[in-house]
Amino acid sequence: MIDNPLSTVFGTVGIVYGLIMPVVLILLFALFLIASSMSPGAKARNTAQAMYCTIMMSIGVLLMTISAIPTVTSVLAGESYASETYLGLLIVFAAGGSIFLWHDHWIRTLDPASRLVPSLIFLFTVKTIGTLITLLAGLSVILTLTLGGAEYGWWIMPLTLFLYGAVLFISTGSVRSPTSKKFSFTPLCKTCFKPKMPKVITAAPTRKTITKKKATKRTSNKKK
Repeated sequence: MIDNPLSTVFGTVGIVYGLIMPVVLILLFALFLIASSMSPGAKARNTAQAMYCTIMMSIGVLLMTISAIPTVTSVLAGESYASETYLGLLIVFAAGGSIFLWHDHWIRTLDPASRLVPSLIFLFTVKTIGTLITLLAGLSVILTLTLGGAEYGWWIMPLTLFLYGAVLFISTGSVRSPTSKKFSFTPLCKTCFKPKMPKVITAAPTRKTITKKKATKRTSNKKK
């Protein structure tokens, strides 16, 4: 970078991280906004905030993964790193966890209609990655046992990846829509939904009996 800055900036790495990544992020934001506009009641600003939170949560998961996999691998292999290495891994894990928890708290404060599509995309993306990692790690173990010719400690990395993929899959096992509500069919009051019985009109028959009595009196008077 110091010796030849132009070749570094306009090289392969500089073009990928300096030009392509912003374009990809803009396209992802536009795609999420179009998809979120189909959800009734979604707001553009809250949807953009939800997409930002999901991207930062993904970065937090990536940082935690970078620090967790070497630690688990060293434990399974029975080897230990230097104390400075463990401290660095702990700092990376703490940074990733803080980023994830902060943005997870932020996205929960938004309205459910705006965070519906970004949350579902994030959850099912993590679920897909966990499924693929678990499947590939399991196939690696089975094929190595079947074909043979494995080196000493070959099972450490596949087992670590299998456990990591299983954790991702289980953590997103029960995915529910943020706008789902539980409907209760119990009425608010006991007499609200009782059918009303029709009122029986008894006045008409009394009138008929009264008129009949008057008619019989008139006929009796005429006979007299």
